[in-house]
Amino acid sequence: MNKRFLSLILIYFLTSLLSANDIRTLAINSDMYTLSDRGYVNFKCKFGNEKISSWKEFNKCIISNDDTYYIDLEYDEKFAFNENFEGTQVAGHPVLMNLGIDAKGLLKLIDITTDPSAPFYFRKQAYLMWLRIYGKYGSDGWDCKNFDKKDDHVVIGKKYINRLCTKVIDEVKTVSIETKFYFKNKTKDKENLVSITNLKIFRNNG
Repeated sequence: MNKRFLSLILIYFLTSLLSANDIRTLAINSDMYTLSDRGYVNFKCKFGNEKISSWKEFNKCIISNDDTYYIDLEYDEKFAFNENFEGTQVAGHPVLMNLGIDAKGLLKLIDITTDPSAPFYFRKQAYLMWLRIYGKYGSDGWDCKNFDKKDDHVVIGKKYINRLCTKVIDEVKTVSIETKFYFKNKTKDKENLVSITNLKIFRNNG
């Protein structure tokens, strides 16, 4: 890969990071008809799994009961110039991503979950994603609810995490983070490790 191409890719990522967007080029209330889908691939309807060529074709999907079109997508790996950007990752964590788009074509939801099929090294770190989210949106103003430990859950060391935190960012959007870290089924092995973060960025007025 030549230096000029590396420079162009670096500029692309720096532009995304320095903008006020939520995830790369995506921001709540973006017009998905006009927003470029460069850097994203493998679009498909979340319900029905129908493949579409772009998020601009969201209305080919089934509209849900909440008047929203949901699509899955991935990052385009040709923009991966080192191992930190390979695949679909957010804050260094492999993730699954879907978007919710309203009938007018405006982005109303970004829904990201750490990938449960990622290599074990990434899975065991998945619960730490909340730290990077706090780094972006600030550590103050979160409303958190900690859930009681269930009978079949096992504490890892001295840590048991099963919580949901939300923060109203502004008049437009709210962010929620669901974090889980424990063993399930009363069994301490990697197959029963629960280490998950779910990030939702959603429009306040639905």
